[in-house]
Amino acid sequence: MGHSERRFALRDRTRANHEKLDTAIGAFENLAAYRRYVTFLGRFRFAMDRVLNDVVWPRDWSWRPTAVSDSIAQDAKDLGLRVTPTETSDVLFDDQSGLLGAIYVLEGSTLGARVLRSRAAALGMTDGFGARHLAVMTRDMSCWQSFLRQLDDVEDFDIECAAQAANAVFDLALRCVETGGLPSPDFKASAY
Repeated sequence: MGHSERRFALRDRTRANHEKLDTAIGAFENLAAYRRYVTFLGRFRFAMDRVLNDVVWPRDWSWRPTAVSDSIAQDAKDLGLRVTPTETSDVLFDDQSGLLGAIYVLEGSTLGARVLRSRAAALGMTDGFGARHLAVMTRDMSCWQSFLRQLDDVEDFDIECAAQAANAVFDLALRCVETGGLPSPDFKASAY
């Protein structure tokens, strides 16, 4: 498989789960829907950031994924939400192909964040209140390009391993949506 094909091969192999997640999240037309979204995203990203903190990064990788847990914690606090991470025991990265597959999902979410940022703004959420995480995700789109270069440059890339990891991350996100709902208002910023 040629390097330039990797992104699209991952997209094709994860399309069904990506579409399920987009449908499950839906559009947030009101503040209650936005609060559910922040709760879901907090559960998901706190868990994923915890997993990524334990990764032993390949020595030749100078790039790291965009971290958003701290800004989500601040947004959740603004909205009076308590967010706790979900379990991630089935999301493990044994090699760099799997790690790249997982990061494909996380960094790819920055592309959709631009649309979500405008929807959040229509609800009164700003870069300083309630939508900090969207500002962080959309601040520097060169991170996506850096990820794509990393994806293209890795030797011994296994598309099936990468797709399996990416689909596991989408599955985790779907579980976080399904266990959603609005939690109690006594949010603790140190939830992860």
